[in-house]
Amino acid sequence: MMITWRGLGFLGFMIPLAFVALAISFGGTNNFGAMRIALLLSAGLVWYLGRRLNTEALEAGEEAPHQAFGLSLQNSALISVGFFVLSFF
Repeated sequence: MMITWRGLGFLGFMIPLAFVALAISFGGTNNFGAMRIALLLSAGLVWYLGRRLNTEALEAGEEAPHQAFGLSLQNSALISVGFFVLSFF
């Protein structure tokens, strides 16, 4: 699987990586609470940015201009939520 994106879709995976990196650098590698908070905050930010950037195209019935891995930017926030849920197992 290739890493593909259109527009600002790369933010769908770069923002969560940056938030988790900050959580690890400030909280340490064993602080899962900080990583979970980082994942939730990044999911909220990615969802908000995706809604803000893709609204006009989606209302016009077009394909979202900002995508990563075939997911629109706001839907790529679900990946962060998925990792948040998996962090409890």
